[in-house]
Amino acid sequence: MEIEKTAILAGVALILIGVMASLLTGQPTAIIPAPFGLLIGLSGFIALKKPGAKKHAMHVSAAVALIGLLATLTGAIAGIQYLFGIEIERPLAAAVQSSMFVVCTIYIYFAVRSFVQARSNRLK
Repeated sequence: MEIEKTAILAGVALILIGVMASLLTGQPTAIIPAPFGLLIGLSGFIALKKPGAKKHAMHVSAAVALIGLLATLTGAIAGIQYLFGIEIERPLAAAVQSSMFVVCTIYIYFAVRSFVQARSNRLK
């Protein structure tokens, strides 16, 4: 799959996580994954529509995903603790943050892989 489409898919996943979390909890902070998803998905859409901007758009999306990954690291750790039976303060928040962490991590993996491949193709 092309990295632009992967960005759109990751963006949609984050938007869905944010919307579902917001609907389940009613907490305004539960929607936080959605803006990250919007930025990542929008970057993928721009890269699809304007091939000349692909490199910049994909770097923006990777940077946003990295910020999302770092922002949810403590929630992901709490989610792992919860899986191992350790009582945590807000299990649903940990689940949402863990989900965002996983989506961002997977997207960054594919983005870096794409960047490396593009670089090696340029050097050939």
